[in-house]
Amino acid sequence: MIESLLDAQAREISAVIDGEVPGRFIIDDEENIEQALLHGLSIHTVFCVGDRTPEESLAQLLKQQHIEVTGIAVHVAKKLFGSDKRPRLFALADTPPASTLDKALEHKGDVVVLDGVRLPGNIGAIIRTAAGLGAAAVVLVDSGLDDALDRRLVRASRGLVFALPVVLSTREDVLGALDALEIPLVSLAADASEPLAQIAQLEGRIALVMGSERKGVSTQLHEHAKHRYAIAMREGVESLNVSVATGIALYTHGGQELA
Repeated sequence: MIESLLDAQAREISAVIDGEVPGRFIIDDEENIEQALLHGLSIHTVFCVGDRTPEESLAQLLKQQHIEVTGIAVHVAKKLFGSDKRPRLFALADTPPASTLDKALEHKGDVVVLDGVRLPGNIGAIIRTAAGLGAAAVVLVDSGLDDALDRRLVRASRGLVFALPVVLSTREDVLGALDALEIPLVSLAADASEPLAQIAQLEGRIALVMGSERKGVSTQLHEHAKHRYAIAMREGVESLNVSVATGIALYTHGGQELA
């Protein structure tokens, strides 16, 4: 049990939290740790805060992979994480190699491009949806994030950020990569003339670009969209949450094939 901030492991955790240890990062909470292990990440140690212990499914994975489990006192964890959300379990892991845009687009499936979507909760929900509906990758443009492994994003995605490539990019690079692979850009707009049901008739892969609920898709990407669709809604409802709209569009285009 780690009882002091002077403990060598506590000092290491503090350094990782502060970004002073290249190649290491922290994964919060049980479900996220389990997803990381299931998708091949290398975890060194799992820390249990207070009297918390891993649930059976995670405990079995840790035992199979001979990963050390160490207790840490609540007061030490509070000091380490400060005003940030204090996890009940957390792990020290090796940072996986960052996926490039070109590598991400090699995967089968539709591509989700988030243009100016900045709320980690929305981005994480979209990543979960994209993973569940078989998307190839999620590309973040103007997200305000420095890293696709941002702790908030890992939590919001319920660990599924480890299940498919999540790439930070620019609008110019996205357009160039999509053009090279002849993947059409598709957008949603309230004033579009075609109903979303028509998206099911598009053959092959698409890149679905989604903007923020306040600003929508940027002019640059909107003008490059080869198809624009509208989701019909009842009068008086201004818009859907971006994560909900993304799920509807992905499922309508190709998600039914998973059934």
